[in-house]
Amino acid sequence: MMRQFFYTIVVCVLCLSSGAANAAPGRGAALDSLCNSFNNLNSKIRDGVVGKKEALGQLQLLLPRIGNAYYQSGEKDFPGTAYAFPLAGYNYRAIGGVKGNGCIASGYDYFAGNKHGGHPAHDIFIKDSNQDGIDDATGKPVNVLSATDGIVVATENNWQENSLQRGGNYIWVYSPHTNRLYYYAHNSKVLVRPGSVVKAGSKIAEVGRTGANAFKKRSPTHLHFMVLALDATGYPRPVNTYDELAKGTR
Repeated sequence: MMRQFFYTIVVCVLCLSSGAANAAPGRGAALDSLCNSFNNLNSKIRDGVVGKKEALGQLQLLLPRIGNAYYQSGEKDFPGTAYAFPLAGYNYRAIGGVKGNGCIASGYDYFAGNKHGGHPAHDIFIKDSNQDGIDDATGKPVNVLSATDGIVVATENNWQENSLQRGGNYIWVYSPHTNRLYYYAHNSKVLVRPGSVVKAGSKIAEVGRTGANAFKKRSPTHLHFMVLALDATGYPRPVNTYDELAKGTR
């Protein structure tokens, strides 16, 4: 009788443990699926094979669902002070231009894909005199860090030298907390995938020279960092984050 009692307890514990273990992958699988859908949509927008109206409609549906799944998986909003500078070992002084004037939003439309105008981003330059992608001072690659907590929704890690794709190896991170999309481009190596949950300061890539223009000798080695804020209709609009970057030195 006692043996049967302990057997019943063990079976129940195993069942509960199995249920808990299966629940997390289920939530993760749903988040992965949504992020992969965004990745596919982003690639179509980039390559100009989907119309703006259709793309906007899909974006308006996908991002709120990704945000809901992110919170349902147990993630929480990060503290406002957790904003991290996106290049390890550097700070806002490495940003090109003067006090953020290199960020030019006019002429930019996310839905124009690879043919967009403007330059709604900050180029953050590393010390790389021979353009080998290695930091002159440390002799090592420079780590790209996530500026915020969030979820990776799109990546490219197979850029080829003959490609006209301008971003090269890139990462898009969506932060449900800020309702913004964060874009990190020209990386040599991407270390995350759609569905990866990242924290502010997490290593997500290494700085490189990928992309049609960034690959050329005339371009100093840099990270192309862009932020798009979603307006009330869900339309992604570029924002100048210079002040946030200046405060985000860790």
